[in-house]
Amino acid sequence: MMCTIDARPGVFGRDRGVVCRRVDMLLQKRMKIVVFVILSLALLVPMIVHALSDITVINFGNYEKRITAEFQSISTNSKPKNPDGSPNYILTPSVMAISNWIVEVRSSGVRIPNIVKSQCLSVFSKLQNQNVLGVRINFPETRQNDRAYIRPQFEFHVYDKKGNFSNISNGIVTNVGLVKDVSVWVKGRNYPFDFAVRMLDQDNKAHEYFFGNLFFDNWRKLTWVNPNYIDQVKDRVIIRKPMYPKDLPYLKFSSFVVYRNMDQIGGDFILYIKNVSMRYEWHAAKVIENDIDDEEVWKILQQRAIDNMQREQKGLAEKAHDLKQNLKLQQEGNVQ
Repeated sequence: MMCTIDARPGVFGRDRGVVCRRVDMLLQKRMKIVVFVILSLALLVPMIVHALSDITVINFGNYEKRITAEFQSISTNSKPKNPDGSPNYILTPSVMAISNWIVEVRSSGVRIPNIVKSQCLSVFSKLQNQNVLGVRINFPETRQNDRAYIRPQFEFHVYDKKGNFSNISNGIVTNVGLVKDVSVWVKGRNYPFDFAVRMLDQDNKAHEYFFGNLFFDNWRKLTWVNPNYIDQVKDRVIIRKPMYPKDLPYLKFSSFVVYRNMDQIGGDFILYIKNVSMRYEWHAAKVIENDIDDEEVWKILQQRAIDNMQREQKGLAEKAHDLKQNLKLQQEGNVQ
């Protein structure tokens, strides 16, 4: 909109021309502000919708405290025996303690001493000012490729008996969409072994995040970056996935993995781990007000969680026996 200037001589004509010029300048400034706001929103909206969540997968500083507070027994039966007469084993938080984690050495040259000497402990770090996971691995000294899995005795429970997520940020991360990167704080001792983290998704599919070697001394933050992550949303291929009663996508910590090449030295190896964190996009945007609570109506996830608990419980007695035997071997080995 332009204002016409009165060019006729006289005071009123000149004043009107000045006013019109000022109005035009003001309108131009406002148009620039409007354009700036529109462009800013166009850039910010995709960032808000696809904001990254920086989530802790597991932190060994408060791991055992969280397990004690949140861990629920998978047993739906507190009696010593099941109806079929088989022994009933009730899983307690103490079994998930760091001292009861397994170091499973897999090698064609593995011997009993390699199993006995490999173990986990909760260790206090002065630099990190918290407890960390301390690991001792005794690799065979023979010439072959070896690997060691560091994991809890039993898998983390994803759901409680009500069908709600359990152990969040203590082994479980939920609503996982596209993963951008995974980081771990680890203390090396100048050994050239390779290091990775394995996690399981809702379909029980394993995902391994490889961090490279541990050929350094002291604490270091190692990061795996997803090479297939695309920052520009407009360049992505949008895939629609079914929702309820399908499980909301999640990732469950499975194990740390240490790889030893046949040309590398064997014997004892010490490792310390502080925590694991992850940055990812939400699979589904969080809704402030749900129209209908699907799980409250149908209870499908709740029943699925109970079925999984009962299925796992059938093998707990045997696993408990193996645990006692391993602890007995470790104690005998330490005495010797």
